[in-house]
Amino acid sequence: MVTLQELRDLRLGRLGTAVAHWEQTVRKLAALAEGGDGVSAADLAARAKAAHWKGDNATVTKAFTVTTARQFTDILTEARSVHAVLRDAHTALAGHQRDLTAALARWHAENVRFDARGRAHGVVRHADNSAPDKPVAPEVLQAAAQEVAAILEAASETDRVAGRALLRHARSTHDFDETGYRSLRDADRAQGLADVNAALRLAAKGPDLTDAELQRFNLLARHHRDNPAFAEAFATRLGARGTLEFWRGLAGGPYPGPRADSARAELLAATQKYLGTTLATASHGTSPEMRAWRSGVIAAGGERVGENGPYGFQVTSALMRHGTWDSGFLNAYGGELIEFERANPRHGGPEELWATTRGQRLTYPETDSPVLANDPVNGFLEALGHNPRASLEFFTDHDHWKYLVDKAPTNAEARDWPTDRDGKTPGYAHLGHALEAATLGYPYDAVNPQVPSGTSAETTAARNSLMENVVEYYGSPSAIDRHDGIRPSLARMAAGYIDSLNYSVDDFGGSGEDNGREVLFGVERHGLHDFGRYPSAEFLRAVASEQSAYETVSAAQQLYGASAMAAQGDDAAAARHVGTHSVHMHGLLDEARSEAIGKEFADDAERRNLELEKQAAWRGFATSAVVGAGVGAGTALVTGTGIGAVLIPIAIETVGGAAETHVQTQMMDWLKANKYDNSDDAVDSLTAARGLGERQAVVPLLGWARSQGLSPGEVSTLMDQAEHRYVSGRSLNDTDDRRGH
Repeated sequence: MVTLQELRDLRLGRLGTAVAHWEQTVRKLAALAEGGDGVSAADLAARAKAAHWKGDNATVTKAFTVTTARQFTDILTEARSVHAVLRDAHTALAGHQRDLTAALARWHAENVRFDARGRAHGVVRHADNSAPDKPVAPEVLQAAAQEVAAILEAASETDRVAGRALLRHARSTHDFDETGYRSLRDADRAQGLADVNAALRLAAKGPDLTDAELQRFNLLARHHRDNPAFAEAFATRLGARGTLEFWRGLAGGPYPGPRADSARAELLAATQKYLGTTLATASHGTSPEMRAWRSGVIAAGGERVGENGPYGFQVTSALMRHGTWDSGFLNAYGGELIEFERANPRHGGPEELWATTRGQRLTYPETDSPVLANDPVNGFLEALGHNPRASLEFFTDHDHWKYLVDKAPTNAEARDWPTDRDGKTPGYAHLGHALEAATLGYPYDAVNPQVPSGTSAETTAARNSLMENVVEYYGSPSAIDRHDGIRPSLARMAAGYIDSLNYSVDDFGGSGEDNGREVLFGVERHGLHDFGRYPSAEFLRAVASEQSAYETVSAAQQLYGASAMAAQGDDAAAARHVGTHSVHMHGLLDEARSEAIGKEFADDAERRNLELEKQAAWRGFATSAVVGAGVGAGTALVTGTGIGAVLIPIAIETVGGAAETHVQTQMMDWLKANKYDNSDDAVDSLTAARGLGERQAVVPLLGWARSQGLSPGEVSTLMDQAEHRYVSGRSLNDTDDRRGH
């Protein structure tokens, strides 16, 4: 495994020189083997074959001459192969090194440092011996470590494939290879095909695999999990039924028996991950054999795998938790899964249908929740969460939405989700993951999410339509509470659509068509969607009432609000409008959280004050995260939800946009300089917490005022407008007032 220090300090100059030398060697050998100035090996072979040899020359000399000439062709083939491997390895390693350098710089801005092995730690002291404002949150360290680990894993894979390819050529001590590699990818493919027999021999042993053999299988699957040649050959030769029987037997048979010890369980967790990822790669294959495999897996879904064993759907879904499965396969599989569940009603509902015998395990690491392990819908939804296209297609089907999402009392078709011993429903978190991917366009657990490229207008419209369904359905705390565990995903969706939600709320009295919001928010340029003023406000109120969700959305609002002001350039009136509107949105969010705290801890002043202090303390981290994120076409911001990162849409164009660079810089510098540091203060009252909320709401507005050189009187007038908008935002979200309390 390549370490962080090795990749960071890697000097690619010598490898680049080797690539250049081999390129020259290939040109020279091509001239010798294929023609050029003077005699070539091809010409020599042709002349030898055409000559009239006599005696021993006809049997010995002729054959030797032709063989020698052919060796020049083999030399050229091998030289081209070595050059291709070195060239692609150099390109790939340079890319990995750039990725690492960028990641280290980005995380350094978040006060995260890494040791030589790639482990993430919070900065204790800066270079000037000053201490950070506050400790780095655990979820930030986790996200940082995951991103760097992925880069090191990719670099290690490049090193492994290139090294093995070159070693193969080096072992040809008495002859030159007649075959070679056209690229590093071609070498990877060939290595996968060479290893598939070993993997199948190990798989044939099933549950009889020793720990050492299982470790060997895991290594093969890990190396080739993204290799289509290996994956497709492994899946089709094992067969659909054989694939299910392999994991069912290996994970734990249908009969009671000794539980796997911790070492074996750890190995099986790795097997589930790498086997699942390998099969996900295979599912994209288009050969007749792979089409038959996919059909066979779906057909086996409603059948028992082994005597008294689980259903095929349960085995397949356990493996679906990892990798990116083919969109067409996922939608066909999901449709059949739901139809099977509907066609087999039980007195106890899906929970009884998917119950397994004691001793049968399908998911590692072990969970205390048998519901989480046995319900195949959970694993399927995780697969959708890793494939945005498939998830969008799946939830575009209204029947799927009604069955899995709509819990309205009038909906008799709604799924009766299995509940755990503590009354919780683990499946709703997975439902949230699938909806995240469908609406945002990237996997829910992406550490460094990217703006989906080449998105068609049709796809954008479909995502907006699905998000509108989400906004309308989850517009009350009770609707969210019915789906316990889904709120973190809803917060991330709200953050990802913070631009459209701002645009939607800016429609007081239906004035949106006349107040210029189409231009101010760049509706066409950014593909915004109008969810409606009150549905948007109610959705944000419901989501932001919980602490971590509030943290996510308020951080997104501050970043978007600052960028929206900067995007107005020299248009002061437009900047005032979007700036005070952002203050209005902060008022809405702050009231939602403050009201929830007041209700939840109405009879416990100490706990209420603690929650208010936590709310205020979050603001320091949020501002730091916003500043560290910077400004671009979209900004990845690590949030308080503990999973990956969320891509916050911003209003500033990276190239050729309305805002000049110095305006962007001033806005970000002002945010950084004016972030609130409450490390020495105790926030012990609702009034103090509200004061902090007001300050953070107007920080971007004050930054803009300074950049424009506004006089004290003009700033005072601007703050009067901001206060009015902040209070109106709180009123828009004040459910007590709206209920007549």
